[in-house]
Amino acid sequence: MGLDGRTVAIGVLAVVLAVVLGALAGTHVGAWAGVLAALAGLVAPPVLTTAVDRRKRNIALFKRQQEVLRRFALPKPTGSRERPADDKEGEE
Repeated sequence: MGLDGRTVAIGVLAVVLAVVLGALAGTHVGAWAGVLAALAGLVAPPVLTTAVDRRKRNIALFKRQQEVLRRFALPKPTGSRERPADDKEGEE
């Protein structure tokens, strides 16, 4: 099972936020650089955690759906669908 679109979007958002805040910190000198670098370190982990938790939840949901489908599936045919030639009803 692959990643869903929202999980990918959240993960990309976390990386973009870290890069943007880190780049801003690199362009400033002084206390603001430290503040922006700290924000970059604080923002990315919760966003990535959200993406990972969402993926785990989706996998668990998928497994539950598969179990329900298995439980309520139609029985598989055991033999041929065609009637034998000598088993003709209503003749004679």
